[in-house]
Order: sequence, then C-alpha cells, then structure tokens
Amino acid sequence: MYPKLLRCADCGLEVSTRYAGNEFAQLTDEQLHLLRIFVLCEGRIRDMESALGVSYPTVKARLAGLRGELGLDGSREPQSASTPPNEPTKGQPSAPAARAAEAAVAAAPRPPPSAAAEILDRLANGGISHAEAIAQIRALRK
Repeated sequence: MYPKLLRCADCGLEVSTRYAGNEFAQLTDEQLHLLRIFVLCEGRIRDMESALGVSYPTVKARLAGLRGELGLDGSREPQSASTPPNEPTKGQPSAPAARAAEAAVAAAPRPPPSAAAEILDRLANGGISHAEAIAQIRALRK
C-alpha cells in the first residue's frame, strides 16, 4: 500500500489515503503522455514521430525508457503493491539507458493535458478519426 496525499490548490483541502499501487501509477506525466500518444498512434512509431515532433531514434529511446520503467525489459520487476515507489527491486537497479530516456521524455514539449485528453476522448468515442486526432495534437504543439 502506498500513501497518497491530494491537495486542492484553491481551498487547501487535503485528503490522505493509502492505495494499492501498480506500475502505471508510478509513471510521470511525461511518461503517461508518451503512453497516450503510443495508444493514439496505435503503436506506429512513424506516426509518433510526427505527433511528438521528434526523430525515430528519439521515439525508440523514449519507448525503451518507458519499457524499463514498467519492468518489461527484464532489468527489474515492475512496481507492485509490496514494492515502494521509486525504489529498485532488490538486486536489480534501473538501467542507465532507461534513466536517460526518461530525462529525454521530461524535456520534450507537450500539449496541455486537458486539451490532449479531450482529443483522445473524442477519438475513443468515435467522434473524430485517427488522422483528425493527430492533426489536432500537432496543432496544440504550435
């Protein structure tokens, strides 16, 4: 179980709780953005290049970092409810390549989360096509 503190920026109300974590709960905003773009582009790296405005090798490096963070590359176990967040699994530290890719993700420009989420919601509901969603996400970056 992980402790979690939520705080309202407007009124200062705080709620503290404990929750069972998973590997996705430990991802940064940038890593979640990359995952959303991956799903939006249906895993096509060439489309991800355009959506993120980066090169093919950069997309591959970011995906490798995400794969490492999720524990899918064999370098460590994924985060579980019994493993505290941001601590490597016993005897298996995170790979340096994964940390470098994570830093690259953090430095990438990204659209406002609410605008991108709206576009993804419309795509998921069938309101817009894949091509329209890509075009709208590109427009957000400008």
